[in-house]
Amino acid sequence: MGDEAGMVEKLKAQRDRFIAFAFAGADLLLEVTEQNQVAYSAGAGEALYGLTDNDLMGKPLGDLVHPKDRKRFDESMQRLKNTGRLDHTPLMLVGSAGTVTRMRMAGIRLPQFPKTYHVVLSRVPPIAVAEADRVVGDVDHKAQFIEMVRTRLNEANRIGTDYTLTLFDLSATNFNAIEPAIAQTFLATVQHTLDECSVRGASAGALSTSSFGLVHDDKTSAAEVHKRVSAVADKFAGKTNGAASVKMRTASLEMEDSALSDEDISKALTYIVNGFVKDSARFALKSLAEGARVAVEDTLIRVRNFRKMIKGDDKLIFLFQPIVNVRTGAVLQYEAFSRIQHNGAFFTPNQIIPFATDVGVIGEFDLIAVTKALKILKEPGEVSSLANIAVNISGQSLGNPGFYHSLLKLMDQYKSVLGRLVLEVTDATDIYNLDEAKRLLMRIRKMGTRISLDDFGSGGSAFDLLRILPVDFAKFDHDYVRDAHDPKGRSVLKAMTSLCHDLGIVTIGECVEDAAMLRNLADIGVDYAQGYYFGQPAADVAKRIKYFTDHVKQAGTAQPGLAMGG
Repeated sequence: MGDEAGMVEKLKAQRDRFIAFAFAGADLLLEVTEQNQVAYSAGAGEALYGLTDNDLMGKPLGDLVHPKDRKRFDESMQRLKNTGRLDHTPLMLVGSAGTVTRMRMAGIRLPQFPKTYHVVLSRVPPIAVAEADRVVGDVDHKAQFIEMVRTRLNEANRIGTDYTLTLFDLSATNFNAIEPAIAQTFLATVQHTLDECSVRGASAGALSTSSFGLVHDDKTSAAEVHKRVSAVADKFAGKTNGAASVKMRTASLEMEDSALSDEDISKALTYIVNGFVKDSARFALKSLAEGARVAVEDTLIRVRNFRKMIKGDDKLIFLFQPIVNVRTGAVLQYEAFSRIQHNGAFFTPNQIIPFATDVGVIGEFDLIAVTKALKILKEPGEVSSLANIAVNISGQSLGNPGFYHSLLKLMDQYKSVLGRLVLEVTDATDIYNLDEAKRLLMRIRKMGTRISLDDFGSGGSAFDLLRILPVDFAKFDHDYVRDAHDPKGRSVLKAMTSLCHDLGIVTIGECVEDAAMLRNLADIGVDYAQGYYFGQPAADVAKRIKYFTDHVKQAGTAQPGLAMGG
């Protein structure tokens, strides 16, 4: 009977441990004594450290922590003992073969185990930890790396020394043929090795899931860096059982920048990093100066090709989508979505606009789009005489004096139809001179054209934009519309809608895909809706005004007694 009772107690203890493991959703669960010794282990310990669960038993957990993180580990364990809980804390752990794994450690004290603590460890992919302490949020790793390199360049100039930029690409390695835990540990160890070789141990970073870079001085040559990474690769090769061999491409560049401006340096670094990540096999640049020269030449070629692509009225076409009153089904206006015809294919704005924005020619594209819209409004039969058209212009264009004067001159030629034009400002957070933009938009409104603010809420300064800019319409970012089914998301959208109404601004919800989403907007008080529920963008939609009576009735948003149209 005593044996049975003991077995039951063991099973209960096992159950409780695995409840903790499932709750944590981690790679490894450890039960740790008050002396920080491992009393129980379950999970991927062997894959992470080369140690079985039995090997870990009785081992001090601190022995697995990299020396540079020992202090953080000690403080974390003390916090766990004092509070009974430890939130995710980044640490580097060292395996039996010297491999380094970047982890997040969390912990909890369960009442069933008053003399021990449960610690869970989760692997963090190298691309998610370009900075050792940053383990949450969206990070543009290439941009982050470029900014670090710029900082090192300034430092080198200040102290009178020379640094070298070395890039590593492992993308030719078949990581799919390797156990994921082993592959991830290898990449983390490469990252750690580069850290150690870099200036002050803090000048390396991930560029992609399998590309890395570092800045180093003459104390550690490029050949030495390559040798150390190759040694890591050799150790790794023994663990793959012949499934894959490491294929590595590298490039080292001189960073002498005395003849370059800050703008040239930024362009050069962006071109170098993007070019290496895209195709390391063909990468042949040897210096920052060469990168700057090639970047400028490449940009000029692309600008010329861009201008050829958009030149001529026949190159740009519009697809229209209605913006509909959520209670009556009446159409407020049609948004014009641009498409570029080139060599028999259609290009969407997101395929060309980022480039046009980066090189400062987005204003040229915006002027072509506005010109096209005004011609359509003036030409009989192109669209219904009752149709208003909304066309996008970039916030960056509003800060360009050349665009400013060209737009006003253009609008002066089409005064008769300006009342049917809506300018929808995209990327409004990119407006670098709000006062200048305010003056321009106020002048445009006096001419009869109305202003819409696109993707309202997507930028941190959205409310300042509403406060400063003269706006007729605010179009809510699609994330807010989609989240409105949730009570918290609903409250946020309702507050934004109320603010807009207090300011006399008409509200529009975009990306409405079904009757339920439309009903949510109506309940919240949003005025208009746009999305696939009313049809996909099409070339001939605006030729005849349509009332979406059935749609608002199906959604239960129709208001009897209001004119529903014919």
